[in-house]
Amino acid sequence: MLRIVTATHHDPFEVLGRHPLGYKVTAEADTLVRAYLPGARNAALIINNQPTPMTRVEGTDFFTWRGLAKNLPTYYQFQWSDRHNVPHTEFDPYCFAPQLGDIDMHLFAEGQHWNIYQHLGAHPRTVEGIDGVLFATWAPNAERISVVGDFNDWDGRAHPMRVRGGSGLWELFIPGVKPGALYKFEIRNRATGAVFLKSDPYGQAFEL
Repeated sequence: MLRIVTATHHDPFEVLGRHPLGYKVTAEADTLVRAYLPGARNAALIINNQPTPMTRVEGTDFFTWRGLAKNLPTYYQFQWSDRHNVPHTEFDPYCFAPQLGDIDMHLFAEGQHWNIYQHLGAHPRTVEGIDGVLFATWAPNAERISVVGDFNDWDGRAHPMRVRGGSGLWELFIPGVKPGALYKFEIRNRATGAVFLKSDPYGQAFEL
């Protein structure tokens, strides 16, 4: 969890989202949901259209829920209040499967993908009826990449991306983001630890 807080984790899906409890399974709980919501005052998981309070990990902005997998929707929502006490209701980006296809990644690795612009960058996408934007970029020397924008206060801790194996491709589907949102990629260099912002070379619109 420390690597999530310090924004150095290369695969946040290992920590965030839904996970089996393993040896800690009980009659009341076999599944853990973990969220990291920087600055959140409180958080709840919506189950059967009702907010179920999540437990804050003491001294952090991590929130957890333990319960039975059969009660948890495949794509679940969090309800939370930010540091300004503004309420939010949004799907967890870390409950979605990878979106870039194996064939696309193979062709890209071979230098034979002639339509890669259709996959890299930011593209509106609907996953199982849920609208959002798929962000993807190539950065083989990155230790961590986050999507930052006007939808998350430009906070690199809020939406870290997942790396797809050794391809150097990074992706994250963020539900609820609308076309036209302002964004950049925040990149941490693996060798130096330097953190910098990068405009999307596959961006479809830019500010002047």
